[in-house]
Order: sequence, then C-alpha cells, then structure tokens
Amino acid sequence: MDDCSEAILEPPAIPYKLLLDTAFAIPIWKYFAGFLLFCTILLYNFLEFHFFQDLFTGFRGGPVSLTFNPSSDIYRAVVSKCKTLHGRYLATPWLSNPHFQTSFINFFGRPPVFSYRRQMFHASDGGTFALDWLMHSDVSGVDATNNHVISEDDATPIIVMIPGLTSDSASPYMKHLVFNTAKHGWNVVVSNHRGLGGVSVTSDCFYNAGWTEDVRDVINYLHEKYYAAPLFVVGTSIGANILVKYLGEDGENVPVAGAVAVCSPWDLLIGSRFICRRLVQKLYDRALTIGLQGYAQLHETRYSRLANWEGIKKSRSIRDFDTHATCLVGNYETVDTYYRRCSSAAFIGQVSVPLLCISALDDPVCTREAIPWDECRANKNIVLATTQHGGHLAFFEGFTASGLWWVTAVNEFLEVLYSSSYMHKQKKKESNGSHSVLLQSSIDQGPYLNVADGMVAAMGNEQTDGAIIETSDETNRTGFDTGNHEVTDPRKPDSSSFVAQKEGGDSKGSTVVERCLYQISRQNKRSIWLLAYVAILSTWPIVGAALGFFFQKKIKRALQGKTA
Repeated sequence: MDDCSEAILEPPAIPYKLLLDTAFAIPIWKYFAGFLLFCTILLYNFLEFHFFQDLFTGFRGGPVSLTFNPSSDIYRAVVSKCKTLHGRYLATPWLSNPHFQTSFINFFGRPPVFSYRRQMFHASDGGTFALDWLMHSDVSGVDATNNHVISEDDATPIIVMIPGLTSDSASPYMKHLVFNTAKHGWNVVVSNHRGLGGVSVTSDCFYNAGWTEDVRDVINYLHEKYYAAPLFVVGTSIGANILVKYLGEDGENVPVAGAVAVCSPWDLLIGSRFICRRLVQKLYDRALTIGLQGYAQLHETRYSRLANWEGIKKSRSIRDFDTHATCLVGNYETVDTYYRRCSSAAFIGQVSVPLLCISALDDPVCTREAIPWDECRANKNIVLATTQHGGHLAFFEGFTASGLWWVTAVNEFLEVLYSSSYMHKQKKKESNGSHSVLLQSSIDQGPYLNVADGMVAAMGNEQTDGAIIETSDETNRTGFDTGNHEVTDPRKPDSSSFVAQKEGGDSKGSTVVERCLYQISRQNKRSIWLLAYVAILSTWPIVGAALGFFFQKKIKRALQGKTA
C-alpha cells in the first residue's frame, strides 16, 4: 500500500525534457544532412532550377508558344513553315537554370572565331560609330579574289544587327548570331552603339534605350548604297527595344523587308521596377550599372561636362545612372519620363514590317510582366514566340551547349520570309512630324486640367503628329522659340502667350472672362464635355443646397394648401 502511494505522489516526467533527451540522441550528421537538404530545396527554387521538371518529362523540352493575329498572313505564309518555332525547346541539362544560362553566355559563351571588317560611319550631328561587317565570302572561303567588297548592285540580303546595353560586335551572343547568319549566305553588319567597339564619342549625343536616329541613318544609308539588296534587321535586348521603336515611328516608310526582336524589355518602367525587386535581380542591376559606369569612364570628359559626374560614380543601380547621366544628356524631365517615352510597347501598333519577337518567360533581366501580349496579337505583322526557359539571350541547347536555339529560329524565319512574297516594301510619304512625340512631355498622357490666371480648362492630348501649336507672336509655328531656341511643350500652359494677350489687348480679349471663353473655344467637344462634367460635380453640393433652401418654403406652402 505504501509503495502505491509513493508511486502516485511521484511527480510526472517533464515532456520537454524527454523531447530534448531524444533530440540529443539523434546523430549530428543527420541534422547536417537535413539542413543540407533544406538549403538545396531552397536554393533550387530560389535560383529557378528546372532540371527535375525536365527529367520527369523525359527531357522532351517545352513547346514554343506563338501569339499572333488569327488573320495574320505572316504566320500563315512564313511562321507556319518554320520548324524551329513549331518544335520544342530543351535547355542544356547542366544549364537548367536561367541564371546559369545568362551568366554562361556572357563569360563562357565559346563564340566562333573570326574577324570583322570595320567601316566608320559619320552621323549628321558629328557623331561617329563603327559598322562591323562579316560577309558570306569571309566564312565560306569563296570569291577570295574580289577583296570582299560588296558591289552596289549585289542582291545578296544584308542583315543589320543592333546589340544590347553596353554590348558591341565582340559580345559572345552577337558573334554567335553574326557567324551563323553569314554561313547561311547573307552579308551581316553590326551597327555598334556610340562610344562602344573601341570608338570614341565625337559629339554630345549618346545612345540610350530609345535612340533611333543612328539606326535610321544606317538603314537609309545601306538602302541607298546597296539598292538591290533586301535589308533585314535583328535587335537584341535594348537593341530590340530600339528596333521596335524605330519600326513603329516610321511605319510604312522604312526600307526594311523584315525584322526580329530578341529578348526585348518592352516596357522600361516595368523593367526598372522588376530588376530591383528581388535579390537575384539586384545582382543583375548592379552588374549592368558597373558596365554603364565603365562606359561613362571611357568618355569622362564629355559626361563630366554634360551630366552629374559625381552622381554617376556613386550610382548603385541603372535607375541611379539614368538619373545622373541619361536624363541630363538626353533632356528628359524625369527618369520615369525617359522610361515611358522610350518603351517600345507603345509603338507596336504602328509596326508595318513582318516582325518576329522572341522572349523567354524566365528571363531574369527582361520580365515577362512587360510582354505586350494583346498589342502583338492585334498587329497582323507581328508574331510573338515565347519559351518557358532560356534566360536572357542564351537559349543553350544540346548536351555540350554548342548552339543557341534563338539563333537558329532567327535564321530560319528570315530565310522563309526572304523566299516568300511577304517582304515589306517601303512606301515613302512626306514627313509630317511623326517624331514630334519626342518633343512632348510624357509625364501624363491622359486628359488633365490646365490652370492659368485663375481659370480652369479641361485639356486633352488629341493633337496629331505635326500639329501646329499656337503660341505667342514671338514664337514660330513649329513650337520652337526663335529667340531662346526652347521647345514649347504643347501640354503645358504657355504663360508668354497670356502675357502677350494681356499687354496687346488683341481680339482674343483682355479680361479674365474673355480669356476663359477663348480657351474653352479652343478645346474639342470631348474636352468641353469633360469640363462640364467637372463643373457639375464640383458645384452641385453648393447649388443643390441653395436650390433646396430657396424652394423649401414654397414646397411647404404648397403642401399646406393641399392639406387644407
């Protein structure tokens, strides 16, 4: 009896102590193995590996997704005949990661070995940049006696390549593209950006993500000199953005038979926010910034005079560099203005050239969020090809990673297009100020309120390209001030015109009321209805209260008379 009572009174064992003793009984190597497994899974997902996904599908790869207009002749007659675009893409197994692919193409791309033939191009503003040529005869070994000179009546197609940000003709991915295109029997020329390729900047104009003047000058020059040769253009990364923007700006008036845009950023504002979102993207942001700073270092004399050199040296991101360099040199109001104005997505609807766009959905630099799916689908001249994997300008395939899938796709598309009847033919038209959008502010592209001299007028952006902007008498009708050479922004109130009206006492009126009526009369019907809507919403509380107070007694009297 005493033993039972002692057993009952004995305190129970503490559960946590038992768990702790059990945990210490497990060997340490098992903890280490579990931690290693956890880190592996975390790293696998963080770096976006897809090896096991490829393994479970039998290394068949993923299909190429094509987005196009249902009534597109370009798809029906050209893209439908491209086996590469209708096949599957399988990334190199030991590069089953977008970051590995992107890094490998830049550091271990194993580009083919060959030499360019350089031609210096002098722009009208005094700028100089290099055109690096690789002819078909350079890689085929034929016609060695003609000194590799293209005759002006040579009908061999010419492919113009536009490199990406801080890239030139020596970049590994560019050499892959140039060499394989030349082997297909075409003459290739790389239009290097200003200040790259070992060429000094000779004017105060620098290239940026929306600088289309150099591409336009080069293409027009080649078209005039080699009039019998069809011209095709391939742009990569930022070069693709420049290409699409150029095609949209000039519309039908381009001497380009066909084009390809590879890994375009499309919307620079979205891309700017994406590249500083995650830790991995911030590494790319930092790496590209270092490249831009190195570019600026090569041209320190001009950048220190035109931009904020101290800010350039302290830049930690692309956005910082654009704030202290690109915006100041290019005369952009803000960084967001620069990004909005230079994004190629806004120009897709005006593209009249057969255009193939290639993007990888796991691109770590140019996010899939910026891909303009609906705009590409709406344009009958555009076909968008996307793959699940590929990285940025990589798309390695084969176990030895000896080839780039997108290079094969580009060459096949251009070959089929060249053999078809759907190559674009230039339709020349008189210039009507189609590039005047570059002179306008893009901070706000929607309707807004213009407040000046105490008056409010609804304003819209319905002005067409080349429209005449009405300014003061001292300003000419093109929007440039003849005295100070300043650009008149059509979306900002021109205070000088108001001063001229007030001092001159002209027929437009000198009182505030007359000026208000004059400004309202200048607006279109949509703006007037917008003004009326704003006026009703803003004054209804006061007017309603006044009407209620005024009619309140009459309503009461009427009700009392009926009851009586």
